[in-house]
Amino acid sequence: MCKTIKFSVILGLFLVIFLSAVFGASAIEMTPAADKIDLASALPAGFYQFSNLEIFKGSSVDELPTAIEAIQKNEKSCVVYENGKTDLPLSCAFNKNESNNYQIQLEERTTLLGVNQEPALLSDFEAGDKINVLGWLSADSKTIRAAVVKNLATKDFHQSFSGTVKKISADGFVIVSAKGDEIFVKTPIVEGTQVTIKGVFDKANNAVKNVLSILIRPTIVLQEKRTEASQPVTTPSAKPSTLFKNFLKVFGL
Repeated sequence: MCKTIKFSVILGLFLVIFLSAVFGASAIEMTPAADKIDLASALPAGFYQFSNLEIFKGSSVDELPTAIEAIQKNEKSCVVYENGKTDLPLSCAFNKNESNNYQIQLEERTTLLGVNQEPALLSDFEAGDKINVLGWLSADSKTIRAAVVKNLATKDFHQSFSGTVKKISADGFVIVSAKGDEIFVKTPIVEGTQVTIKGVFDKANNAVKNVLSILIRPTIVLQEKRTEASQPVTTPSAKPSTLFKNFLKVFGL
């Protein structure tokens, strides 16, 4: 009887040890692979310069704040610069063979530049453009709060000017900046231009007065292409559009 009890105790201890080993191993194997990844495959949160990102989705609005999305391609030559210092290059971190996708948050204080350090507007940053981004990478390793974004594309960049209108002509108008500089602005208002005007509508005279703002979206190039495509080959191409005759009336003059 005593031997039977001893044997049962030993068998029970053996089963406890065996089951612990089996279930312990199973728990390790069942840990999702995503949980094992990788702090090594992602940069820690910090301030970096990211070079040669490619925009694949531009902003859905025309003003800051907004966000754009960009790709960091998985290439051996890829580096980032810690604290924005070019003497501190770090190899880019990737998950296997995948490229990195970043959402870049652009704030009102974010500086937008062209390839030669000239000021640029949000509308200049389009899908396919290569950019450098200086900013703060968040803990999720997917979001960058940008301090500076530089567009590397070779093109003419738009700038914003403010001033007082000094003179108006058929070709445009002259503004005087706060510094006293006189700048000639070639009018973009021509036949076919799309405009949005904010002001007071005088229904009796079918006119807009007290204009607050004019948003201009030139579309004349596209319209000319459509017109030429619809004409027979033997028909001469249309002459260039004349300037909008009511340009002065828009300004209430």
